[in-house]
Amino acid sequence: MVKLERFGGVSGVIGVAAIATQFFVTGTAAPDAASLVQHRQAWEWTTLLRAVGGLGLIWFTAGLAARLRRWESPASGPAMLVLGSGLLWGAVWLMSAAFNSTAILLATTYNDAASVRFVAVLGTQSVLVLTPALTIAFLIATGVAVLAAPTFPRRFAHAAFGAALLRLIAALIDWQGSADLAMRIMDFSLMWVVVTSVHLLGATRPAAEMAR
Repeated sequence: MVKLERFGGVSGVIGVAAIATQFFVTGTAAPDAASLVQHRQAWEWTTLLRAVGGLGLIWFTAGLAARLRRWESPASGPAMLVLGSGLLWGAVWLMSAAFNSTAILLATTYNDAASVRFVAVLGTQSVLVLTPALTIAFLIATGVAVLAAPTFPRRFAHAAFGAALLRLIAALIDWQGSADLAMRIMDFSLMWVVVTSVHLLGATRPAAEMAR
């Protein structure tokens, strides 16, 4: 179990690094057919990095859920919500990679510009649109689980609730069109994964026991 938790911590850091790198490689704009043909190698690397990022988030979630469920059965419900929302977030990145791969195939083999544009937009926007809702659920469930079973310091639960509130406010502003905060929400989400991964790599005893 400890190995799973620590592997989850390592996977979280790797997943975040892969996702951040793919944004640097190709940016956030959906490509057209000409761009995919001209810069095919860059977009293929982006596809691979999204897949690695999705798998990293999935293993990170498994490690976090294992830590949250370890000592107290009352935490099982929230921990399962953490697991479900985190797995969905990782699956969204895998789906984005699949859309991106399909767009490359349509552009280079079939030269279908209209279909390329549609699929490429799905690949780019799916993660930006779904990340706020999934990560808000993830944070709230994490906070509840930490309070139910002190596997992390209690301040970690309060920080999770505060982060969920801030992310909700940012998501509402973004959805209403007052400002484009999709990437800021993404940045914040990835930073939270890194912080939690560091905790997973640390001590594995309950906070109450460590305080003795």
